[in-house]
Formats: sequence, structure tokens, C-alpha cells
Amino acid sequence: MNAAITAKLKDAWDAVGKAFVEEPLILIDDKGNYWLNRNAKDFIAKREVAVEDLMEWLRIGSSHLQHLSYKDIGFLMMNLPGDNVVAILRETSPKGDNIKPDLTPKECEIIRCLIKGKSNKEIASSMKIRPSTVNAHLDNIYMKLGCRNRVTASLLALKNGLCLSSSNPSTKKSEH
Repeated sequence: MNAAITAKLKDAWDAVGKAFVEEPLILIDDKGNYWLNRNAKDFIAKREVAVEDLMEWLRIGSSHLQHLSYKDIGFLMMNLPGDNVVAILRETSPKGDNIKPDLTPKECEIIRCLIKGKSNKEIASSMKIRPSTVNAHLDNIYMKLGCRNRVTASLLALKNGLCLSSSNPSTKKSEH
């Protein structure tokens, strides 16, 4: 390895070490348990964001999005050995692409089902409604989100932190 690459790696590692002390950090392990440092707790509390909603949003796979943000919080995600993840939090300015549609509770429930990959028939069965009712709700969702299909609706919901529930009993938490 040449000296320039070694120097860049050392600088990057030093920056990571500094971030562990100075930056708001969330550690998520391979089982979905998480730890927030004091800076992260303060950072999130100032924004009046429900920690459980934020963690659910992170757990369902938003880390694959290019410009990752939840409300006004930006994230720099780093994979660690063993499928662990560190998230460094950043303040983001409101952007025109962040959407805040007025979705009904039923529409939010349908979006949560979409994110989980459920079919219209599965959604109808789980919500005890008819598939035609699911289609009507989807049409309203698409109109409110300004999109044309379930994939785009799911991605927009993930990107913008829409319709997440902190009442999920399976949510694991560990705030140390």
C-alpha cells in the first residue's frame, strides 16, 4: 500500500474515532437492537421525533436509499463487521422533495403493508376489507404522494418517514 492511501485510511479512521466521541451516533446490531449515545438522544429529542418510529424506519431497510433522511435528520450509515451498522446523524435543511401528505390511518396501514411487500389480496385479508377497497385506498395514496405505483409509494414513505408506528410490540429497544 502506498503512503498516500495509508495516510487517507488513517485520516478516515481518525475521523471515525472522533465521530464516536463527538457526533450523535446510533449503533444497530444484526438482531435489530440499538444503542444511542447521549448526543444522538439529545439530537432526536430536540426535533421531537419518536425514537421508536425512527428506529422502526431504520430497521425496515431505509439504509439502501441514496439520500437518507428522516424528517430533518440526515444519516451517514456505516456497516461494521458482523452486519452491525453505525449511523452518524446530521442536520438537514428542509428540501422540496420531502413530502408531508395528509394520509388517513387506513392509508398509513396500507403503506406499512406495501413496505412489507404484501399483495393487495394479503392487505385486504389482514385489514378485513375487500380488495376493491384496497385499490381505492391505493389510488388515493398515489394521488397524495404524486406517484403511480406501489414501489414508488413505498420508497417515498420510507424516504420521508411516513406512516410508521411506535406501537409495534415486536420492536426491540435498548437505550444505554
